[in-house]
Amino acid sequence: MRLSSSRLAFLEQATQTYSTALRGSPADEYLTTKRGLNADSKTYFRLGFVADPLPGHERYRGCMAIPYVTRAGIVSMRFRRLAGDGPKYLSEPGEESRLFHPEGFFRHERFICLCEGELDTITAVQAGLPAVGVPGANSWAKFFYRAFDGYDAVFILADQDDKGAGMDFAEKVASQIKSARIIPMGQGHDVNSLVMEHGAEALISKIGVEL
Repeated sequence: MRLSSSRLAFLEQATQTYSTALRGSPADEYLTTKRGLNADSKTYFRLGFVADPLPGHERYRGCMAIPYVTRAGIVSMRFRRLAGDGPKYLSEPGEESRLFHPEGFFRHERFICLCEGELDTITAVQAGLPAVGVPGANSWAKFFYRAFDGYDAVFILADQDDKGAGMDFAEKVASQIKSARIIPMGQGHDVNSLVMEHGAEALISKIGVEL
């Protein structure tokens, strides 16, 4: 879906506002202490905190903001609840599913990693890997497979911290992608928790590539 210029401008304004509010916020602390993300990753992915919501974003006050950055601009934004009841992740009404971090396709490597979730994708990129992501297991669109044509290997980094749902997702996606290889993260782990506990080297070693 092509976005209007006014929508693109709004999303850019929201990204600037929320990223400016990140420093020293609860989202900043969460990303550093709970997720192990460094300052460069926060800046590169333009992560933010909704301290002063723009009109229409009032329900996301106090959430972490995750913009979907592309070469055409910001095309979407998701939010992660840091406290309170309800779903952890929130999308704006009517928002369509998109691949997160399409810049991963421009690394010109012979392989690429596919993650479930934005923060796992950010973790993989921080580890030095070319990676893209989908927002969640139910967000895979059938036409996404086309983006992965031509790779020697598409490593699907499968969560194993969700009672089998991550592996089910990986197997579903692998059936649609040529050269797909499922890489389980290990019992009780997703990409982020594996790197947090064992370091980026453990993730790279699982995949078996040289960077």
